[in-house]
Amino acid sequence: MALLNVAKISVEKHDSKEQFLYDLDKNKSLCEVVRDICKKSGLPESPVYGLKLIQTKDISVSKYISEDSLKDVQHMDCLKIVFSIDYLLAKRILPYIDGEDDSLEKDICFEDLRKLATDQVFIEKLVETEMYRDLVNVYEQKQLKHNETKALLITIYNLFKHKGFVIDTSQDILTKTIGIVQNSTENDMENVKYALSILYKILTQKDRVFIPWKEQIIEEISLNILTQFIWNERGKTVQYEVISLVNAMIRLCKGEKKLQLIKEMNYKQNRDSIYKYIIENSNLDQKMEHELYVLQTYLLSLYREALETDINLNDNNLFNREDFELSADDVKRLTILMDFGEADRCLYAAHSTESILPISPTERVSIASIVSGKSFSSSYRSSGRSNMDQEFQCGTISYLTLEALRHYQKNFSKTFHQSQVEEKVYEPGIFVTSERIMKMVAKLLHIGVDSPDPKSTMYQPIVFNCSSKAPFLLELFSRSMWLLSRTRREMKVSTITDYPKVMQVLEKQLQMVLSRRPKDFERLTAYMTEITFEEVLAKWQEEKDQEFVDLQNNNASIIELKESLSKENEQYVIHQRINVLKVGQVFPKVTEKKTGKYIFVQLSRNEKELFIFDIKNSKYTEQMSLQDKISIGDITHIATGLNCKHVRLCKSPYLAFSLIINSEKYVNFIADDEKMACYWTDAFHILTNTPRRSTYYQEELDTIVEMDVRLKLLELQNVVIPKVPPPVPPPPIEKPSVTPRTKILSNNRY
Repeated sequence: MALLNVAKISVEKHDSKEQFLYDLDKNKSLCEVVRDICKKSGLPESPVYGLKLIQTKDISVSKYISEDSLKDVQHMDCLKIVFSIDYLLAKRILPYIDGEDDSLEKDICFEDLRKLATDQVFIEKLVETEMYRDLVNVYEQKQLKHNETKALLITIYNLFKHKGFVIDTSQDILTKTIGIVQNSTENDMENVKYALSILYKILTQKDRVFIPWKEQIIEEISLNILTQFIWNERGKTVQYEVISLVNAMIRLCKGEKKLQLIKEMNYKQNRDSIYKYIIENSNLDQKMEHELYVLQTYLLSLYREALETDINLNDNNLFNREDFELSADDVKRLTILMDFGEADRCLYAAHSTESILPISPTERVSIASIVSGKSFSSSYRSSGRSNMDQEFQCGTISYLTLEALRHYQKNFSKTFHQSQVEEKVYEPGIFVTSERIMKMVAKLLHIGVDSPDPKSTMYQPIVFNCSSKAPFLLELFSRSMWLLSRTRREMKVSTITDYPKVMQVLEKQLQMVLSRRPKDFERLTAYMTEITFEEVLAKWQEEKDQEFVDLQNNNASIIELKESLSKENEQYVIHQRINVLKVGQVFPKVTEKKTGKYIFVQLSRNEKELFIFDIKNSKYTEQMSLQDKISIGDITHIATGLNCKHVRLCKSPYLAFSLIINSEKYVNFIADDEKMACYWTDAFHILTNTPRRSTYYQEELDTIVEMDVRLKLLELQNVVIPKVPPPVPPPPIEKPSVTPRTKILSNNRY
């Protein structure tokens, strides 16, 4: 029996907590293993028994062992002798599942089914033998108690989870499952939970046989039925299933039906219920956060048409350009007024719910006020629209941007005027900037994407906690325009060439703000105030450092480079350790019970002998007398820390180390600090060809290798290194034909 195929495990006896040790031979079949274990435990040889894994290291589990999973049993696992699945199905479940209502055997039958329903081996057995049909027939045709329905629902749900299995749609489980959701009571929330999960599994099936069932679910399960589980106190246990089912229904629908479902979920009552009963006071797991993000993406998709509809700026049918854009005279007049009296009164008090920009009364409001009329006019002429780069020319804006500008102007007039002034002074203009910011916000919130990100969890609580008078998207746009003004000041930029840099910083600021998930507009504004330009720089540096760490640890080419550099640089660390011994070090002289005087220890130049000198003072090594001379070849062992006899004389056990000479003589040392002790023990291990090394050894080697890798990467000049090597092209099908060489004759041969 090969040792690699043997696992030393413990086995718990049947109907007992008593355990015994067993050497599991994985080359044997499951039947042979069960037979052998039953024999060792004193049970008769019988197909009644099987094995269950109940403990793996420190984790308690409960799952049956199959032929395949037998190979995965590891050392120190614990198995238990239990009744086999075949026995339970044949003797305790199928004979009584359709029996008398009040019989004890029927109660035991459904209790066994409930316990087995989540076991993967049990589900595989049902699929393999098609015994699941009998269970589905009982679920479909019989009047069942609460606990009986629950056991069958769990079984059917796990059948849907089984990979590659498609349930027979001729057995109508759907009607009863929908009825459980429609006619739920306070006492059957567990059944509703599994019923919703089954409906979700049906909606996500790719097989075309489920199309009629999908249509029936969307037709019969209204959002009114589902949303009642959100705001109802008894529905807390099914909130995740409700949100995921709603998202699945929206995803499957198209056209008007899809728009109708999204608008219905966008009702304030539904959004408030989601915020109050799910988001506000709950610690959400990653699955719920993802479903909220998906729902948020659908709600914000209502803005998609407005985002993709362009409006000509010179079309006066919808708006007047002069309502938003200032002339040069307006800028000068506004500057004078704001410099004169608006600074004390215009504290950015919004006409909606709050102030966008809380500033002190002594702060100047308009940065245009620092520009004189003469300097402004010359600046405007030199960098006017006629000379503006093609990149910043704007002939159209989206309808959504126009609505956002109107909202900004109406609700935050003081801040809006400030943006007007700055965009006129610094360019490229309020229309270009507002269009860019709207597209930036839409990109961050995934507005306009065909399908939500399958991994994202970036939901925003305010989407579910705002009124129709203050929509989240328009409020975020308004604050982003103000944040642009503040970022310009912090970056101290004033030219059109700096505009892309400012917008890049602004996008990162918005990303950092949204990652904090503010729950109301006050906190949104506060977070924007906290995320300064310096915070962005620090974040970028952090991401750059993390990117380098990931590159080092995960990129195959970098790992190969590190391995080669590690071999080269290890020699430097070795030489440094040996040189420490060659320079020598003063140590306290250790006797049996105390320390006295001092010794000076030094390695010979040929690295063959260790000299130990007696000295009178630790500071003066001129007057030394040779006490001992030790051959490196006589060192049989190096003891460290608590393994040293003199450790009680040290302030810390990490300072002590000893040389054992010819397995008899001890030379004891007490280092000044832990680092020096590690240097000396590393050197002795190197000299004696012992593989043991200290943590300082590996840390210093890693540091040198990392520095070399950074130098190598600097030479690439920001060239992106692919995560995987390019594929090797296949060999040619046929050998390419070679053109025959023509013979060239020299002139003298004619």
